Amino acid sequence: MHYNAGRRRGRLVAVVGAFALTACQSAGQEHGPAPTATTESQPAPALAAADGRDYAACADGNCEVLVPGPVTFALDGRAGFGELVIHRVEGTGIQFDLKGADSSASGSLSTGCISTFHSGGNGSSCSTAPRPAPDPVDGTLAMQLADARDGQVVLRLVSGEPGPPPASLFPRIPTFRPHMPFGDD
Repeated sequence: MHYNAGRRRGRLVAVVGAFALTACQSAGQEHGPAPTATTESQPAPALAAADGRDYAACADGNCEVLVPGPVTFALDGRAGFGELVIHRVEGTGIQFDLKGADSSASGSLSTGCISTFHSGGNGSSCSTAPRPAPDPVDGTLAMQLADARDGQVVLRLVSGEPGPPPASLFPRIPTFRPHMPFGDD
């Protein structure tokens, strides 16, 4: 008898287990198959600039324009420059010339970098982290590529008021006091 009770209990467990398995399977079918995850990524949105392709907006040294290729635009002379020529847009950068009556500059600029130009010289800084637009500084013209994709760049120009740049932008010229080995006695 003990043998039969164990046997019945085993059948009961098997029947309950089969019922539970069937209930789980049919519950899954009632709700339809589980959704599958897709690995396709959404395309990045198209590049956009606050001033579009209105290069005349850059005349005062303050704009954000979309540059798809070579272009020349006039500047009002802030920081000593009257013309910006973009020669090439390639990858994540540009090749450019700044032209002025008394000064000129040329070089390349890539995303993550800010180049600043003024009558006493220029400087650049780069970062791998996203950067906001530079602050305007009187007498300077700052250039930044806000974004670059699909053979186009978003060029940002930031300029302060016309006039001389702050003295802090000019390198200090060291002064030396001659040391007289034989003092005045």
